[in-house]
Amino acid sequence: MSQKRKHGETSEDVSAAPKPFKKQRSFKPGQGQLQHKNKRPNLSHDDENARGVNALKSRIRDLKRFLTHMDSVPTHKMSAGARQERERELEACEHELAEKLHASREAEYKKKMIGKYHQVRFFDRQKGTRILKRLKKELSALEDDSKRTKLAHRIHNAEVDVNYAIYYPLMKPYSSLYPKSKNRKPEDSEDAEDTGEDSKNNTEQDGPKGDVDMWKAVEQAMEEGTLEKLRYSKHALPAEPPKKSKKPKAKEDKKEKVEKKTYAAAEEDEDSDNGFFE
Repeated sequence: MSQKRKHGETSEDVSAAPKPFKKQRSFKPGQGQLQHKNKRPNLSHDDENARGVNALKSRIRDLKRFLTHMDSVPTHKMSAGARQERERELEACEHELAEKLHASREAEYKKKMIGKYHQVRFFDRQKGTRILKRLKKELSALEDDSKRTKLAHRIHNAEVDVNYAIYYPLMKPYSSLYPKSKNRKPEDSEDAEDTGEDSKNNTEQDGPKGDVDMWKAVEQAMEEGTLEKLRYSKHALPAEPPKKSKKPKAKEDKKEKVEKKTYAAAEEDEDSDNGFFE
């Protein structure tokens, strides 16, 4: 039979066993406390702008109410300096609100114009790039020096065409370089490209085309190196359409309708009574 070990022997074995090493951490004040960071939610520029506009509108409304209240109630007196300060704040808020509304309207109009003419500009750029590549290829293969200057001029015009499609002002209605004729079918245009008639048409259209004034402005911007400035130039916005005024609901019309209904109900009751006693 196995003998039980004494308590002293077990304690000696436990003390003799190696203890696991535990690294002590240095205590730092405030380390145990959780640090909550108030992260701002991701808001779009439109949401922030809308919040700013709404805050300005409410502030303008409060200032106007406050000033009219001071004028209407004689017991509530206000010093001239305090009133002047309020009026200046009101004027500044109105000016800032007008600027914000104009900027938001401008951004909305720009977005609309980009979406409207994106496809037309893309096709013009593709076609202009194709013509430019073909002309450069012709120039590299050209042996007659007498035709070189004329071909170089055509290459310059083709470069202006490509830059016209890219750097035409975004805020201005786009005028196409190669407008499609109404009588021409798409199948005919494909056949013309295959047979080489497209190149003949392009030679006839060589030079300023589309919006001629803007084409020349693009050519000048190429010389001055201001194409980006031309692209993002701000043109006059169209006049804002007048807001439809809501017609106030006439209470008199409602009263007349109610009176007519009650009168008709009374007539029906009278008719039913007469029929009963007959």
